[in-house]
Amino acid sequence: MAKAKQILSVLVVTFLLGGLPGISYYYLTQGFAYRKAAFETQGDFGKMPDLRLMTTVRGKHPEKYRGAMMVVSWLDSTKPAAVKQYGTMLDSLYTQFKDSPNLYFSTITKGENAAATAIEFAETYNLPDDEMISFLTLDDVAFAQSARDFQLPLSGGNTPGEVPIVALVDSSLTIVKHYDLGSRDETIGLVQLISVIIPLPTRLDLVLDRAKEL
Repeated sequence: MAKAKQILSVLVVTFLLGGLPGISYYYLTQGFAYRKAAFETQGDFGKMPDLRLMTTVRGKHPEKYRGAMMVVSWLDSTKPAAVKQYGTMLDSLYTQFKDSPNLYFSTITKGENAAATAIEFAETYNLPDDEMISFLTLDDVAFAQSARDFQLPLSGGNTPGEVPIVALVDSSLTIVKHYDLGSRDETIGLVQLISVIIPLPTRLDLVLDRAKEL
């Protein structure tokens, strides 16, 4: 019996000295590889235009943009299909990251009734009056120009707001990637990249709730 206990003790000590560090190293390298792969998906599409030059119709500009991450999108109320896709996804993104620091969602809204559009959109998609969320407005010409400034990958004659494409801006104010929120895979990719840079505050897993359609 004593010999068996001695053997067990040796095995436990061996595991603690060799096994656990090996397992820890494996997960550490896997985590590093995951983060590295996520960062490598980023590009460089130039510096973000100064959003403070745009009129705010709901919410407010952050105290500072540099040092924060931005998800910038385009809202055209005459494109109901894209509005619905974007609204559903923004609701889900906000729900997941609402307690995360230094992350903001700014929506550039087209049209003369931008304030009314922003209020209706926010109420429809359960977006509170929160410092993370702001709605800006531009006239039709400047709205189209802003999409070019952000280098939106529009094709097939699409105009900004016709497809729910967003631009991700990093803490250096560099536009690093575009995502089509009409694509589930691209939306998940956006969530994964944000969560690598700004960790989810209260949960470890991505929210893939069908009710949120993410």
